[in-house]
Amino acid sequence: MFEEGMLDAWQLYRQYYVLVITSTTGQGDLPASIAPLFHTIRNQLGYQPELRYGLIALGDSSYDNFCGAGRAFDALLQEQGATRVGEMLEIDATEQPEPEVVSCPWVEQWGRLLE
Repeated sequence: MFEEGMLDAWQLYRQYYVLVITSTTGQGDLPASIAPLFHTIRNQLGYQPELRYGLIALGDSSYDNFCGAGRAFDALLQEQGATRVGEMLEIDATEQPEPEVVSCPWVEQWGRLLE
């Protein structure tokens, strides 16, 4: 797991499994901490059929582009031939102010899907 979105770290993990966790800012935008990784993956990597991934998206349903960053990341990886393991978890800040309450059980279940 890595917190800073760097392409070299992504390259190491993409042979195995990647769990992308991102919030959404503004009007469905990627946060500054993950946007460079997203753009680098989009512009430099291309096809990634070996990649299996999970995705947790955080957002606020009072905005039009709820979980827009997570949905954009999911769409990008799907376009590149990656395989999502399980369903994407979307966490609504208006309903769940503590995302760990729903994300921790989801991560445990996701881990079982990888076995």
